[in-house]
Amino acid sequence: MMSREFTKREKILLVVMCALLLGILYFQFVYKPAKANIKKYDTTDLQEQLMTEQAKATSIKKMKKEMATNKAGNVGEVASYNNLTNEISALNDIFAAASTFNFDFSEPVKDGDAVRRNIDITFSAGSYSTAESIISSLYSCKYRCLIRTVNITSAGGSVGSGSVSGTVKVTFFETLYNATTQSGLKSSSDKK
Repeated sequence: MMSREFTKREKILLVVMCALLLGILYFQFVYKPAKANIKKYDTTDLQEQLMTEQAKATSIKKMKKEMATNKAGNVGEVASYNNLTNEISALNDIFAAASTFNFDFSEPVKDGDAVRRNIDITFSAGSYSTAESIISSLYSCKYRCLIRTVNITSAGGSVGSGSVSGTVKVTFFETLYNATTQSGLKSSSDKK
């Protein structure tokens, strides 16, 4: 049998070769399959989808709660355009308690499917409590509106006694959904 002793250089070369072979085996049979499994079972996309669905569910829950709250409260109906006749009738009923009143209607303005109709109202009433009742009735109007400004002044100097006069700026909201016409509307993007 031939037996000879390896030289120092051969021993170093064998150690390097063994280390290289172990590195290749580790890379081929441990590192690559582990990396492939990590990629295969990556849950990042699933977590993002789950977060998106949870956000949608939260949003839907919030909308349902708001809808239930608005059904319970008196927030008014958003009628289809052109609801002017009904709005005038409601305003006449509300301001019937006033001594005098005047409505100044602006042209309705559409913004997407929404329509805004601004009305400047001046009125006089026998007392501050009557004026307060009128404003409260306007706030609870059957049709959706936003009271933008209210200004009440007393004829006698003291708001608590005597007749009062007032101005109110209010915006009524309508929708183009189920509207039979769009005549008389100007767009919010039109130049004034």
